[in-house]
Amino acid sequence: MNKRQISESIEVGIFLALSGGFMDAYSYINRGKVFANAETGNIILMALKVCEGKFFEAVNYLIPIISFAVGVAICEIIKYRKERINMIHWRQILVMFEIFAFIVVGFLPQEMNRVANSIISMISGIQFATFPKIRGTAIATTMCTGNLKTGTQNMYRGIKTGDRSAIEKGLYYYVCILVFIAGTAIGYFAVKLMAEKAIFLAALAMINIFIMMFKEFED
Repeated sequence: MNKRQISESIEVGIFLALSGGFMDAYSYINRGKVFANAETGNIILMALKVCEGKFFEAVNYLIPIISFAVGVAICEIIKYRKERINMIHWRQILVMFEIFAFIVVGFLPQEMNRVANSIISMISGIQFATFPKIRGTAIATTMCTGNLKTGTQNMYRGIKTGDRSAIEKGLYYYVCILVFIAGTAIGYFAVKLMAEKAIFLAALAMINIFIMMFKEFED
């Protein structure tokens, strides 16, 4: 029977997608209408602010863009130094970092929204680079555009040719999108109830992932 790393399991993917949707809802609703994950949206909004001559406001969107790139770089640094790390998996180190970062964000006041958004975007970059696959299929858990495209392509190919594996892959993408939407909805209501500290729920999701990863493989 084939074995896969638990980090690529459906269960981990669900928590990641929930966290991904949650982060965008949290940063947009509670931290100054900035998208934590959707850097394309931030790039567009930044460009529009520059065109309007609102350069100071444009910085609000530039910071998360840079932070996302920093998060990806942090993942690569830890990944390629994994030979020196023996106690736990290198992904668990990054998950612990995410948990700590979420907790920090929860204690930041509204006056520090730029800092909060930069941290959340960095976390998004880490998650995007650390968990690129679900059951061997490349799926993003922090954004949906690519998933919608690839999921539709697989569904069409599967239906046209009768390829069940293509249909299964297509369903993975669509389920990930639905879970992402659920995470966004949870984020909306959590912010209404808990304000800045709503982000602690995302930390709980990552704690679950950290614990699950002690099981190295799934069948």
